[in-house]
Amino acid sequence: MSDELNMTEILTLVQNFITSDGMIKSEQRKFYQVLKTVLGTHEGTFSQSDIEQLMVLAHNETLDMSDEDYSEIYNVVMERYTLSERLEEQARLEQELAQKARLRIEAEAKVEALAKIEQEANALAAARLKAEEDARLRVEAEAKAKIEEEERLIAEAEQRAIEEELARKKAEAESRLEEEKRLEEERQRALKEEEDARKKSEEEEEKRLAAEEDARKMAEAEARLEEEKRLAEELQQRLEEEKRLAAEEEVRKNAEEEAKLKAEEDAKIRAEEEAQRKLAEEAHLKMVEESIRITEGEKQAEEAKINAELEEIKRLAEEEEARKLAEENARIAEELEAKRQEEENARIAEEEEEARLAAEKAANTKNIPDLPPLDD
Repeated sequence: MSDELNMTEILTLVQNFITSDGMIKSEQRKFYQVLKTVLGTHEGTFSQSDIEQLMVLAHNETLDMSDEDYSEIYNVVMERYTLSERLEEQARLEQELAQKARLRIEAEAKVEALAKIEQEANALAAARLKAEEDARLRVEAEAKAKIEEEERLIAEAEQRAIEEELARKKAEAESRLEEEKRLEEERQRALKEEEDARKKSEEEEEKRLAAEEDARKMAEAEARLEEEKRLAEELQQRLEEEKRLAAEEEVRKNAEEEAKLKAEEDAKIRAEEEAQRKLAEEAHLKMVEESIRITEGEKQAEEAKINAELEEIKRLAEEEEARKLAEENARIAEELEAKRQEEENARIAEEEEEARLAAEKAANTKNIPDLPPLDD
């Protein structure tokens, strides 16, 4: 709702305009005096619709003033209202956009709470609009009662033209507000859908990457275990082959020893050689068994490493869950604080509005500026 002007402010705007070039046209002077008289029939401040009607009345009393001069004076006064409306609307839109952006980021998981807050805001806005409409209708009724004598002087055709113009402006304003509201709702809905799709895609991508990483680690661990198993089997085969060859060699040696036993000295030599060979084989077998033992230890160490990695993954997941829970609790606390701050701001705004009304009431004491004297 735009600011309302008092009689002093309106007449000051008109006077500054008609005296801006250092001289005053006689028809402009007459219009100022008629407007001053018409405004004097109205108590309190003037809304935009009030001043539109009263300036039309004053113009009808000063038909010798050109339409161009009247339009310039009319625009000067209306710009004062529209400037306040634009500044107020711009500040309101900026505040609403900033509030919506913050709430959209901080409270996406609390859709039901936001819906309730939005419902309460709509109810408050509806109540505020109704109060403003009641006030406007009350002011219009008071103005109509005070200017009934002047309205009898206005021709029926002119009155119909004024009413049609007012209805057209009101219809255009309502249509423009409805279109802006619809466009804003569509834009907010599109932003929410886009944000939801982006978050869902990010969550799915994170899950897919985590699954791929887990699968890769498991595949690597399985591959290492298979390779170690294959090496162990190959080593076992080699040991069995060496044992078979050793057994065959022993049988052959025994056969040769039985066939060639001719002398005790030869037997001693063969016995010593056999003893040395056995010592060598025992050393070889010990070396192979040690190799098998080392391989088995490495396998156990690898399994322990894999288990440790799985435990670390589980620990990180638990830490992430705890972090998300802490963030959720912090976000809920911030929402409660924001709601408390909003209620506090509403209380302060109500106190400021009461102070402004008191100041306007005090300023309504008519302080009408005088025009400069006529040129000799």
